[in-house]
Amino acid sequence: MSSPTPVRSLFVTLKRSFAGTRDSQLRILRSLGFSYRQQTLEKPNTPQIRGAVDKVRHMVLVETDAQRAARLAAEAAAAAPRPPVRVRH
Repeated sequence: MSSPTPVRSLFVTLKRSFAGTRDSQLRILRSLGFSYRQQTLEKPNTPQIRGAVDKVRHMVLVETDAQRAARLAAEAAAAAPRPPVRVRH
């Protein structure tokens, strides 16, 4: 059995705004590179990044590269045009 492929990068999306955020959490979000809500950043999978993301996990969505690819494919399939319905009377 083959071993699972290592996760090389993490895709981190800011889901909540900076309003009402503690100063320590705001500094963490800024250090990660966030500047606005719904922004997605690709970060390397390192213990430092994982620790920073863990401190603000209630504000962000974290996906691996495989999870992100699967989600984007599912969203594209859902948004794809469907064939027209033909009704014969």
